[in-house]
Amino acid sequence: MGDELQQKIMDYHELAQYHMKLAYIMYNHKQFQTALVLCNWALTSMTRALYIHQNRKNTTFKLSLTELLLLIHTDFNPGLDIAIFIGKMNYILYGKDAKFEKIEQDDMDRLLRRTDEVLRNLSARIINNSSERYQSLFIMNE
Repeated sequence: MGDELQQKIMDYHELAQYHMKLAYIMYNHKQFQTALVLCNWALTSMTRALYIHQNRKNTTFKLSLTELLLLIHTDFNPGLDIAIFIGKMNYILYGKDAKFEKIEQDDMDRLLRRTDEVLRNLSARIINNSSERYQSLFIMNE
């Protein structure tokens, strides 16, 4: 893979981590709606990294749910649950009737935990060196 594409993958990978760091900061300040948007941005960045990694070409477009499922699902990594989670996040934020309701802390806890799980899963498909994988930032008391 070309150095330029490899750098783009790493840039998107780091951007996903940066968005999650900001999501946790917003969470800690009870800014749950902002944290939700940042989680979605992190997922978008990681899926773009995965797309470049698998297709060896850059992307700036938004993937449809079908394209996302084809990208994420393999024989060894069933991705339907991940694709549905990402699709739900997009619908909540950008759907036809998208409205921001008050987000409860328990719901945001689950959302952050699930986003971390998905990011770790996708990261493992991209990066072979475990020291460079997405590092979970989930630090809340369980």
